[in-house]
Amino acid sequence: MMICVKNLQIPVTAFPAEASEVESLLKPHIAKFCGLTADDIKGYQVIAKSIDGRKKPPTLIYTLNVELTNNVKTGLETAELLTPAELPPLPANPPLYPLVVGTGPAGLLAAWLLASAGCRPVILDRGFDVETRAADIARFCSSRVFNPESNYLIGEGGAGTFSDGKLYTGTRSPYARLILELFVKAGAPPEILYLKRPHVGSDILPQVIRNIRRDIQAMGGKFMFGCAVKTLQVKNNRCSGIITARGEVMEAPFTVLAHGLGARSLSSELLRLGVHAVLKGFQIGTRIEHPQTLIDRNQFGLTSRPAFLGAAEYNFVSRPPEKTGLKNVSTFCMCPGGEILPSMALAEHLSTNGMSCYQRDSEYANSCLITTCQPDMFADATAAFEFLNHLEKRAFISGGGDYSAPAQSAAGFVRGEKTLNKVRSSYCFGLSPAAVHDLLPKREADSIVAALLHFDKLCRGFINDGTIIGIETGVSSPVRFLRNPQSAESSLSGLYLAGEGAGAAGGILSAAADGMKIAESALKNQG
Repeated sequence: MMICVKNLQIPVTAFPAEASEVESLLKPHIAKFCGLTADDIKGYQVIAKSIDGRKKPPTLIYTLNVELTNNVKTGLETAELLTPAELPPLPANPPLYPLVVGTGPAGLLAAWLLASAGCRPVILDRGFDVETRAADIARFCSSRVFNPESNYLIGEGGAGTFSDGKLYTGTRSPYARLILELFVKAGAPPEILYLKRPHVGSDILPQVIRNIRRDIQAMGGKFMFGCAVKTLQVKNNRCSGIITARGEVMEAPFTVLAHGLGARSLSSELLRLGVHAVLKGFQIGTRIEHPQTLIDRNQFGLTSRPAFLGAAEYNFVSRPPEKTGLKNVSTFCMCPGGEILPSMALAEHLSTNGMSCYQRDSEYANSCLITTCQPDMFADATAAFEFLNHLEKRAFISGGGDYSAPAQSAAGFVRGEKTLNKVRSSYCFGLSPAAVHDLLPKREADSIVAALLHFDKLCRGFINDGTIIGIETGVSSPVRFLRNPQSAESSLSGLYLAGEGAGAAGGILSAAADGMKIAESALKNQG
């Protein structure tokens, strides 16, 4: 007999501090919760796990399917066995050789679904496969010579490949479970299937991306790396394919464009071609870095963090009164036990991002402090893209022109003083003292000051032990390309736009789900 056990709460102090994991130690706690003996429990499966840190010390909360020995009766409901997620219905005679532009989460998962349908998609990326990309990044870190076509932002897997692989999202997409299972099959940690805030780790995610690529190839898909798209091939108001930067024309029954946030020039080209879009709010901000021990102590209330608990996270929001004229600010892409990266698509520009490896064992924690730029700040999309490029250029110059990051103590940021108390950092190229406050527009910078004062109340030492590092411009797109509500096509027939570059997603899982959704829609329309 299988029963479902919900809301099993266990204080972290109930487990040995030296334990590396506790999921194998749950049987006595399950038995006590259910009024059973340990012998009554044959086995169990974790369905969901979260950490409640509101009380100190924190509590682990589980939902489990528990298998009981024969003849044991309880008042708990019978469990429903988990079954693998299923593919959506696929056409019997799929169109062959559609084009997919971009190998970030949206493009890669769109290609996977098209390959699963037997379409033999052709997948293009201006960047390179993860193996080549990793080597190019290593050269950049050792030489400071930037490769615009292969870096932390551009290449197979997109920006997320080197951004921790955080998979938590607000999406309720029916594709989410299928994507998580696909990631596990490709080598991601199995616990991403049940953790409330799962992550893969930037040391594991490249292997996952590589294995998904190999699956697509095994199903007939073809990858063309180092192949930049210049424009679309348009005939009779229909996209019939693309034209590469080398002038090659590639025709296709339809094209999925998942070009990501790093391809601003391609977004501009779509606008020039008249593809319908609207300006939307988008986020900018700056990174803040702390000792991980500070975050652990504040979030867990423990003098020493147990090995099984993992580095502490935080998620803060500042909502100042409307009369102040200040904007809301939230923490974003929080990387416990992580490091800060230079993540941009243009040489002599600078924008930061954060990452963590699977173990999250760096001595630092970092997060982006973001606020929203409203569309009425800009005359058009070109002005918004120029604004972002200008911010990145100023940050590069302010850091010394060698990819060092402009940095300022959080206390100095609040007081408007160009001070940098700590020069040690996870950032690979080092820090350069600068007035980061002045790099951002005044209202946005002042809003972050108000947020820091508020966050310091939530986490003691947030200001005194914090270092503001660089600016962040790759959070979301200023443009949303419009889709037909029924067909999901863009205003240009035969062209489907997906993911973050389309302004339709934010984060790995939501972008991947959007790519699958668009691929399924394209297949239905061709049927």
